[in-house]
Amino acid sequence: MSSPYGPPGGYPQWGQQPQGPGYPQPGGHQQPLAPQQIPPQPIRQPVQQQPIQQPQYGQQPSGYGQPQPYYPSPGGFGFPAAPQRRTRSKLPWILAGSGVLVVLAVVLVLGFAAPGFFVRPVFDAASVEKGVAQTLKGSYNIAGVGPVTCPDGQPVEVRHRFDCQVQINGASKVVTVTVKNDEGVYEVGHPK
Repeated sequence: MSSPYGPPGGYPQWGQQPQGPGYPQPGGHQQPLAPQQIPPQPIRQPVQQQPIQQPQYGQQPSGYGQPQPYYPSPGGFGFPAAPQRRTRSKLPWILAGSGVLVVLAVVLVLGFAAPGFFVRPVFDAASVEKGVAQTLKGSYNIAGVGPVTCPDGQPVEVRHRFDCQVQINGASKVVTVTVKNDEGVYEVGHPK
C-alpha cells in the first residue's frame, strides 16, 4: 500500500540517497524501469475538526501561565514607554471659580450696601443748608436769614469742619459747621 504523503519509506534524510523503485541505485549502473501498475488510491475522507472547548468557570484556559514572547517596548532601549497623560477633571476648576464668585459677591454686598465698608458717608448739601437756616432762625433767633450755600460731598467724620455761606439781611456771612459724631449730628457756629 502506498502512502498519500509521498513514496514509501518517506522522504530521504539529509545526505542519504533515496531508495525504492524509480530511483537510481548506487553503484553506477541503472536498471531500466519496468512499467508498473499504479494501484488505485483510496478516496480521502475529509478531516473532521473537533470543536474548541471553552474552559469552564474556575478552570484556567490552556496556555495560562505559559511564558509569553518578549516584544521590546516602543520607547526603545528596553525602557517602558512614557506614560500617557491623563486628562484632568474640570470639576475642581468649576468649584473654585464658583467659590471665588460667591466670596466676591459677599464682599461687594457688605462693602457697598449693608455696613458700607467702601462707602464713605457724606452730607447731602441741600439738607445741611436747610438745617443751617433752621438753626440760625430757631436757636439763634436771627431775623432776615436768606439763602444758605454749603459745599457738597463733605464727609461724616467726627471733628470735621466746613464753612457755609449765608445771606443775613443782605450781607454775606460765613457759618462754620462741625461734625459731632459719625451718625451725622453736627453743630452750627455763629455767623461771622
